[in-house]
Amino acid sequence: MSEDYCYIDRCALVVRPTWKFVEWLNQLDCDPVEDETSVYLHTVYLVEEIDEMDALGTTALLEIHFPNIAASEFGAWWTEPNDWPTIRTLQDFFQYFEVSASETVVDLLSDENYDN
Repeated sequence: MSEDYCYIDRCALVVRPTWKFVEWLNQLDCDPVEDETSVYLHTVYLVEEIDEMDALGTTALLEIHFPNIAASEFGAWWTEPNDWPTIRTLQDFFQYFEVSASETVVDLLSDENYDN
């Protein structure tokens, strides 16, 4: 890889809403989502770097961050938190979101140095 690219000392959680998220969104007192494919877009959340992004490491990161990720995802579509589904556990979270993880993050457009 070119030295112009910048490795960022973070891991990434890639989050995608599930069908249950779309179901929740469509039951709100608003116009139904016309193009449901727009709901299924992925969002990348940069989190602290860990040694191994295996199932245990990913779960540990999600235990820390799932409340904020859920709030961000629900809030992007509906700004009234009282109408959001209750997400108390990681099991609740996985009803509404799928997650994949990456332990390598590279910025292809920047030659800036990122602080760790």
